[in-house]
Amino acid sequence: MVSFIIIAKEKKKREAYVKEYAAKLKTDPFDITIIEKESSKKNTQSIGIEDIKIVQEKIFLKPMRSQTKLIIFEDAQLLTTEAQNALLKVLEEPPAHTHIILGTETREALLPTILSRCQIIELEEEQINLSKKTIDELNTFIETLPELSIGARLKHAEQLAKDKDKAIEWIANLILILRKKLLNNYSAEAPETLDTLKQLQSLHTLLKTTNVNPRFAIEHTFLSL
Repeated sequence: MVSFIIIAKEKKKREAYVKEYAAKLKTDPFDITIIEKESSKKNTQSIGIEDIKIVQEKIFLKPMRSQTKLIIFEDAQLLTTEAQNALLKVLEEPPAHTHIILGTETREALLPTILSRCQIIELEEEQINLSKKTIDELNTFIETLPELSIGARLKHAEQLAKDKDKAIEWIANLILILRKKLLNNYSAEAPETLDTLKQLQSLHTLLKTTNVNPRFAIEHTFLSL
């Protein structure tokens, strides 16, 4: 019937919008399916093909207590490329009485083919004003990252992990700088920058929503960049 993408950095803001939307449609909770990374019951921080199979099993069922039913991906930025491709057809032609909603931190996390098949709603975000010193430090990190040794990456991860809240804020600011670079200066390096952006977004979500060991998570991401 309809496919939406709700974009907002704060998950609570996305959830509030979806809750209000469900109330407007008078959709009973019984007819709402939420797909999260835990739904596959695997130790993973992504939403993969197995999760999509769950959707495919339920999506063509008629709503039981409402006129419409909702299929909600609360963290669509965690969808793997394979999972996104598997969703394309159903996003383009959702079954009758079915609304599919993808909630994501940023549109860059989703394939262009996904974006083109959905109505996009960007929720207003509070502007983050960074100091020149902070911007310079983040730019320096981005520029020197490819040349950093394993030891230097591990040391930086160790320093960040000492304060989880500050680490989350630092990573959010780094994502902001990378997004601006990607939007303002598309080049041959854009795919590599986009991959870095996606990894940092996954790390940010992981630190904010789980009890993962911060140092382990940050080290793993820094070593893979």
